[in-house]
Amino acid sequence: MRKQGLKDTETTMQTFSFIGSDKNAGKTTALKFVYKGLWEETKGERPICLTSLGINGEDVDTYENRPKPLIFIKRDTCFITASEHLEKLAGMYEVLHNFTPPDFRKLYVMARSLSDIKIILEGPNSKEDIFWMKKIIKSVLPESYLLIDGSIDRQFLAHPAISDAFYFAVLVSSRKEQLAKARDLLLTLSIPVCHRKDKIFLRSALKEYTKSLFFDEKHQVSYHGRQIPFLDVELKNICLKFRDRYSSLYLNGALTKSLFTFLAPFDKLNIILDNFTLYHNVAVQYADEKPFRPNIFLLYPVKVKRIFLKQEAALNFLPVPEKIPVCNLFRENIDEIGIGKEYRS
Repeated sequence: MRKQGLKDTETTMQTFSFIGSDKNAGKTTALKFVYKGLWEETKGERPICLTSLGINGEDVDTYENRPKPLIFIKRDTCFITASEHLEKLAGMYEVLHNFTPPDFRKLYVMARSLSDIKIILEGPNSKEDIFWMKKIIKSVLPESYLLIDGSIDRQFLAHPAISDAFYFAVLVSSRKEQLAKARDLLLTLSIPVCHRKDKIFLRSALKEYTKSLFFDEKHQVSYHGRQIPFLDVELKNICLKFRDRYSSLYLNGALTKSLFTFLAPFDKLNIILDNFTLYHNVAVQYADEKPFRPNIFLLYPVKVKRIFLKQEAALNFLPVPEKIPVCNLFRENIDEIGIGKEYRS
């Protein structure tokens, strides 16, 4: 079926992805809250579809060693999950579409609930599968909201063809590692978008296989890389060769600690990351040891609807941009937060 193609029609379908700074950051709780608000706002007049990248969390909580709750959905809610999760729900849903092998790794079912039910969400977790899945959803539910229980390590979620906007769940913990992850995630929101001329150039120059692109101020390309950037020896040689001239480096691969260390001295270099997830795993405090001289930009901006905090320790300073709404997930009455305007274009 994929080989035959599927017309990608213009619709008002909107996709919101949910990302957590760490395990147990409250990501699924945030999804439930947003789902409830959309349900109350739309009053069933606009379809809502829920799914997940893989299973919506492990069966057992990693830190607290207790079973995780199922997702409760109301009647007439659409969802996508693996067929094995529907074995005990016979007669409680209507099938809208089957995502079948070999196009997908396993059988996934898009359905509409016929009553209030509790369910495990499970969807495909590769970029190609999500792209294809979205095209089918658009054809079946063209005016819908699609909510994806996502993951920070699935970098393709940040592609504008997949997610229209994000909700962040941030864990404020006494654990040093977890707090660093939270700050890293929030710092990505302050990275500026690249210059308009660079954006136009990149959109015409990039290929499906592009992992890196090194070019000068006149957009003359010196290197077009297909290899993961931090493993690409030739890319590093090009950076060294042209370190004394003003240049730009597009990266479609994580800015790892080793790559961060290598690029740190290049004061005439602009780094353009494809999306914010590529910066997430850089330890921010490392910059204090060795100043990072290149300028960092994003090709695709970060569109954040709301940040949900899960506070387990005293709240220290967090780099949260002023214009983004913040909710302390378990210390505020989230039912009182107005959400109507938030969902309107």
